Order: sequence, then structure tokens, then C-alpha cells
Amino acid sequence: MIKIALITDTNQSAIWRLASALKYDGIIYKITSFHPKRPDPKEIQAVKELFVWADLIHIQYWKSGVKIRSMMPDLWNTKRKILTHYNPYNLHDEDWHDYIKLVVVNKTQHKELPSAKLIPLCTDVEFFKFNPNYTNDLVVNMTVNRIEGKKGVKEVAEACQELGYKFLLVGRPSDPKYVDSIKKLSNVEFKQSVSEQELRNCYYRSAVHVCNSVPNFESGSLPVLEAMACGVPVISRNVGHIPDLNTGNNLILLEKPKLNDGLKETLKRVMEDKQLRLNLREPGRKTAESRGYHIWRKMHGDLYKGIS
Repeated sequence: MIKIALITDTNQSAIWRLASALKYDGIIYKITSFHPKRPDPKEIQAVKELFVWADLIHIQYWKSGVKIRSMMPDLWNTKRKILTHYNPYNLHDEDWHDYIKLVVVNKTQHKELPSAKLIPLCTDVEFFKFNPNYTNDLVVNMTVNRIEGKKGVKEVAEACQELGYKFLLVGRPSDPKYVDSIKKLSNVEFKQSVSEQELRNCYYRSAVHVCNSVPNFESGSLPVLEAMACGVPVISRNVGHIPDLNTGNNLILLEKPKLNDGLKETLKRVMEDKQLRLNLREPGRKTAESRGYHIWRKMHGDLYKGIS
């Protein structure tokens, strides 16, 4: 059995959720978080134990790796390591020679780092099941792991207020003042740190899901795949893995990079055309199913076994 230690950024982050889903025949996984700035004593001890236990260390966030190396340089050099690089930026901040293999998650990253292995982001299509009962309510969803200005949340909330749509925001504040400014708008429902079941129910309540991030900020986002799996039509900027996912009939693309450009007009057009939204559901579901966890697990299992 191959023993793999998975070291993420923080507990319950999007990266942690992905890593915790890894399982494969012939491989034993153990996971811990390691805060990239302020690791606590329990995280430090867990990393020390995992470096002794594991055959291979898989760092899931590059700054966590940098922090471990700076705090425990002797330990760092005792084991072979892989890095999954999720950031669309920071791709060239290091030479990555500490790692025997680098993994990236979308084609844009892969063009920048062609020697890396591309393992696309996936989601749990068994849990985020397709909802046959599509809502009649005009609810606009944004699910954002860390809510901040570059995600373009306020622009969507303001457009919903002007158009009279309910805005359902799910996520964790990275900038509390920014979130407070959104909550003051009318028709906003904010849910923080929800369970997986609550998150799925939020998708089921929603007529559309929106990804409105600025360019060069997302590697995903994962909620796009979750929404598609649930049968929620997606409106998105052409960011992260959207160029990889877009088939021309499975989502509505916001062509311009600025957070307000075309947003209100596109949102209004899509929300007023139920048949358009219905036509997006099945192609979206097929896209999500092509990115199920079974793909994620097999590609990682083959990677580990090829190295070992």
C-alpha cells in the first residue's frame, strides 16, 4: 500500500474539500491543514508525524509548502514531494525544484507550466445530484468560498436589486466590510459556512448561478461544476477553467472582463427566458458528469503509482 500525506492550506477550504475526497485502491491517505502564515501547534505536530509516516508528500497549496520548508528545513528534505498549484498567478514565483512533480488544474496554467501534469478540477456528482424539479423562483445564486471584491459579488447583488431578483449568497467573508455592504442591499439572503446539504439545497432553490470574478484570479471555480451537476444554469466570466468547460451550449458567457460589463443585460435576458435556462440544464449536467470525482481519483491514483 502506498502512503500519501495530503497537506492543505486551511481546514474546510475548497482545497481541503477536494483533497479529502481522494481515495483509490492500493493507496492510504492521511490529511492535515497547514496554515500558510500562522500554523498552529497541532498543525505543526501533524506535519511532523506525516513526514515520518508517508511514502510521498502531496502539498496542496504552494505557500503552505514554503512555510513548512522555512520552519522545518531538515524535515522538508527527508521525503519526495508533489505540489498541486491551484493559483492562476504565482506560477513562476519559484522554480519548483523541491517537487518531483507539479500538478496544475486548467489549460491556462498548463500553457504556462507545460512540464506539469494537468489534472482538471472535479466535483462530487453523486452528492450534487441533478434536480429534476427546476425552480420557478427568480433566485440568483453566487457560491464563493472566500467573499472579496475580486469575486465581483457586489456587482451581481446590485444588478439583482435593480432587476428585482432575489440574490442568494453562500460563502465565508474574506473582507467583512465588503460583505456588510452587500447585506445592506435589498433582496439579499446571505448564508455563511453552510453544510454540504444546505449548499445543495441553495443550488436547488436557484434559477441561475453566477461566476463574476476578475481575470487571472480563479483556477475554478468549483461551484460552477456543483451548480451544473445540480441542473442550475451558469452565467460566467471567461476565467479559470471556464474556457476548458465551455462547449458553446452549456453556459452563458460574459464576454467582457470588467465586473459590470454586460452583467445586468445578460442576467435580465437569461432570467426572462426560461426556455433558454431549461436548454442549458442537460448540457451542464453532462459537463459536470465528465468531471466527477471518479476521474479526479483515478488520475491521482495513476500519478502516485507511476511515481512509486
